[in-house]
Amino acid sequence: MKQLHKEIAETVNKMIPEEWGKFYFYAQISETGGGTYFFYNTPQNTQSFTYSLKIPFEYHMDQQEFKKCKRKLFELSNQLRNSFENNHQELWYSFTMSVDSNRKLNIHYDYTNWFDTKSSFSDQMMIWKRKYLGEEASEEKDRALIAKYDSEFPNDPI
Repeated sequence: MKQLHKEIAETVNKMIPEEWGKFYFYAQISETGGGTYFFYNTPQNTQSFTYSLKIPFEYHMDQQEFKKCKRKLFELSNQLRNSFENNHQELWYSFTMSVDSNRKLNIHYDYTNWFDTKSSFSDQMMIWKRKYLGEEASEEKDRALIAKYDSEFPNDPI
């Protein structure tokens, strides 16, 4: 598992086109699919995070190379989940990895099957961004969603 964590971190690092201060990587995997994304900040702007999908457009990167790396992140995440299964451990549905510029690594596994809830992917992302990036919802309907999540999941599993 350590090797997979390392490869994920190295792939994210390769995809970030500038010096970064911290990044948060998220993977959601199930038997039927899933996805990955990450956000990063810079040492000059620690309160603002860049969304991974904006990188090829804002930095005029080769989109094919970026897609190849994105597929690799999904494959590595899937391998990580499979290693849990192969070792007879409870399967997680998502995990978050954070790495700072000192290479301090934190990993959190979430066992909530978000595919079986009424939460959309964008709902989940909003909840995730609040927890990890400190981003507060600006619209009333989004604040209501956060309040509902807090009441349904008081242990904040994401």
